[in-house]
Amino acid sequence: MGIFFKKLYKFFKILFLVAIIALVIKAFAIDAFQIPSSSMENTLQPGDFIIANKFVYNIATPREIPIADIHIPQYNLFEVGKPEINDVIIFEFPTGFENDSLRGGSKYVKRIIAGPHDTLHITNGLIFVNGKTLELPSTFKISKETEGGIRIKDDNIYPAGSKWNRDHYGPIIIPAKGDTIKVSPENFERWQSVIVMDHGERSLLSEGTLVTLDGRAISEYVLEQDHYFVVGDNFEASMDSRHFGFITDNMIIGKAIFIYWSYDSEKAAPGPLGFLSAIRADRIFKGLN
Repeated sequence: MGIFFKKLYKFFKILFLVAIIALVIKAFAIDAFQIPSSSMENTLQPGDFIIANKFVYNIATPREIPIADIHIPQYNLFEVGKPEINDVIIFEFPTGFENDSLRGGSKYVKRIIAGPHDTLHITNGLIFVNGKTLELPSTFKISKETEGGIRIKDDNIYPAGSKWNRDHYGPIIIPAKGDTIKVSPENFERWQSVIVMDHGERSLLSEGTLVTLDGRAISEYVLEQDHYFVVGDNFEASMDSRHFGFITDNMIIGKAIFIYWSYDSEKAAPGPLGFLSAIRADRIFKGLN
């Protein structure tokens, strides 16, 4: 009996060490995410499970306690690289939209189409960056209707009062670290979300003839982070930067690198082995571009 308990103790000790190593890897290096919606079709589909590389842009302390999903302060240790156009990234949904109970605290997967100091222009569903047509993967999904259609102003489009829509957007210049924004009550609505996300706290107020940040009157603000414009590959069915604006460096969790599992629950056949028919084997270990 003593030998049995020794073996059992050794087994659970190994199991515990493996679990600790897995949690450390999840916290610092790589993480797994499930795709819940069709906003990235056809690149990613609902039921795809993806691996993201957290080390690709910077080495940082964890932003949350693994498994418990409890947010903690994150500190960047050193930069490894910068996000690039066409990177598919995982990021935290913008702070200014956290009051939306359906999205607050959630993580999104989108494609970067413009970065710091780029000029973005979308017309008839075609994307131009710095005056040149953006080369997109074949999985990027723009409908024929989008390519030829012109829509009226959309009041849900960022920034407020722009008179743009999803298919006719910009031109707009993406903010960069070090840029100085002139702030006043007249343009407060235009720059509010940019400063809030860059600064990290919702402490920006317009009070009469003054704009205050952390209780201090300001007339200008120097950006502390680079900004990016992201969209879903399912261009016509995506909640993205056209609605919530730019995302910042510290919102980016990592870069999606490949699909490790894919399962279409709607195609599961009856019976104990019916789940096998729902596995999309052709998507497993598929890289992302």
